[in-house]
Amino acid sequence: MFRMNSAPGRQSGLSIIEMMVSLALSLLAIATMVILVANTLGSGATTIQMARLSQELRASMQLMSRDLRRANFHSSFLNCFANVDCRDDLSIAAYVDTIHINTTGDCFWYWLDRDGDAALDDDPVGGFRYSTIDGIGVIQMRTSGNSAANCDDGTDWELITDPNTVEITSFSVSNADSYTETLSAAGDVQVVEKIRLNINGRITGNPSIAREIQDLILIRNDIQSAGA
Repeated sequence: MFRMNSAPGRQSGLSIIEMMVSLALSLLAIATMVILVANTLGSGATTIQMARLSQELRASMQLMSRDLRRANFHSSFLNCFANVDCRDDLSIAAYVDTIHINTTGDCFWYWLDRDGDAALDDDPVGGFRYSTIDGIGVIQMRTSGNSAANCDDGTDWELITDPNTVEITSFSVSNADSYTETLSAAGDVQVVEKIRLNINGRITGNPSIAREIQDLILIRNDIQSAGA
């Protein structure tokens, strides 16, 4: 049988140039995979942080909304149906009047009969405000004190946002959506209060992950007043 042999002196396998090209292509493929994995992990971390921020802001908003809807509640209101003089009859006109908002629009407070004993002078007022701790913005809740609340008062306030997790960049409250409607020809009126809350926050130390939420709360206990 005739058998052909390789030409003498011809190199078998890959040349040095071919090896370098193969190595370069392999490094390029590996680099691309590393970048893809890094982007995937980074996107996952960003998603987790955004979810954490959203949860913190929503929890704060829900706490304020639930408490604010009960503002001006008084247990004896059940006996005040169609009585525009009810607040005067119960001697609570000095307490149950309106939602108090400070001049800068980042703090509000109100009265409510928390324990249902038909008295307001022994109940802590409700309230929330924006403040800072070590330069980080937070939202605080009024937890005690039954005198007219001063938003600048440094006592009787507790954190409802964690400055180690979330930085509140702004907090605003407005009653611009409230209105007064006439109840009778005698001029009796009812104040319907709607409070708009707006919170801007971001992950502490990471300003690129930020979010804004807002809510419009209808106060359930409308204030009625007799005509002049």
